Amino acid sequence: MVETVSIKSLSAEQKKLLLKELGYDSDGMFVIDEEGSRVLDKYINEPVNISNMLILPGSTIILDNNPLSIASYLQEHPDVL
Repeated sequence: MVETVSIKSLSAEQKKLLLKELGYDSDGMFVIDEEGSRVLDKYINEPVNISNMLILPGSTIILDNNPLSIASYLQEHPDVL
């Protein structure tokens, strides 16, 4: 069984530590990749805000927490259900 943890309740510093473990960073507002560029949600092509980021179980893909991105991810990755 996969244990899930809500990152909504994490502090900004805890989110930043999580991002660092995954090879990312934050400028305090947005998720930043290893080249220093803002990470874009691949489904809506918008920068991912650290306060609204989502990492689904079994993934290291960072998305914006919005219905379109979540539905698109689940459609592309049906094995997560």
